[in-house]
Amino acid sequence: MTTVLAGDIGGTNARFVLFRDGKFQTETFQVMPVGEYHDLGDAVADYLTSQNVGSPDQATFSFASTHEYCDEMALTNSKLTVSVSGLVKRFKLQRARVVNDFTAAAVGILSLSASELQEISAGVIDPLGPKAVLGPGTGLGVSGLIYTGEFWLPLQSQGGHVSMAGQNERELQVYRHMASVFGHVSAERYLSGPGTVNLYAALRSIDGLPIEYTNASEITSRAMTGECASCVETMQIFCRWLGVIAGNLAVTLGSTGGIYLAGGIVPQLGDYFLQSGFVEALQYKGRFSEFVAEMPVYLVKGGDPALYGSVTCLKNHYDGFGFTVDG
Repeated sequence: MTTVLAGDIGGTNARFVLFRDGKFQTETFQVMPVGEYHDLGDAVADYLTSQNVGSPDQATFSFASTHEYCDEMALTNSKLTVSVSGLVKRFKLQRARVVNDFTAAAVGILSLSASELQEISAGVIDPLGPKAVLGPGTGLGVSGLIYTGEFWLPLQSQGGHVSMAGQNERELQVYRHMASVFGHVSAERYLSGPGTVNLYAALRSIDGLPIEYTNASEITSRAMTGECASCVETMQIFCRWLGVIAGNLAVTLGSTGGIYLAGGIVPQLGDYFLQSGFVEALQYKGRFSEFVAEMPVYLVKGGDPALYGSVTCLKNHYDGFGFTVDG
């Protein structure tokens, strides 16, 4: 029996689980706070101890990084570092691989059941058409899937760092404020947990109001209850701009295989998101509006696609993705 440790390492939490002979072992799933660790190996050691298990045969981890994946790395949105060869040596692994978090999530989309997807905009799906995958969390992950004729090829993308631009005067005001703070204004500056705070702070500054909230959860909850007008506008812009970016990705890839929303933020918004301007913004593509409107849009409700995908990425035809060390 082959045991594989899979880890999806975010900017806030790390999620670990064991796969035995390719099967997700639900009872071994555990969420651990990233902020308590500086080295991924220490988090892995604590996880294995808490599960009362020895070292696995193989390990695979997905996380965001602004650099090419290599042996010694630091994560984009946390202070955590990783040494792939160090993990192999410390835990006597046969193989360890690290891959981009949304590369893994894209591959993992293929493992999800129908019950783990919620259709939020109907369309006509091409089973072999390109698929767009994106989602905001601590950062903004972007990827896609292209069918090669033999298997689905994921895209290693840093699409969360594309440039943003406003589409009306209010959005241009926000953009100008963001540019004064950050210089280059990427999509992730808006569409992420920290981006929510950035948006709120920009709106308050533009309106000459003091900043009352500095936490994304506070801003989101007050938007959903309607008790804070600036919070409401923050989330309206957030959902609308997420639609813009999703539509851009869909047009770029020709995503007739569907558009998939993952990440930690959108599922928490529930009906608020479904009633937002997301779909309208996604489909507002001028001469190509009808083309995009025919693409089905799905919300990933569960299934942990990055964990499934990172295990799938251990297969030999994914050797060109991420970085691998064999023991």
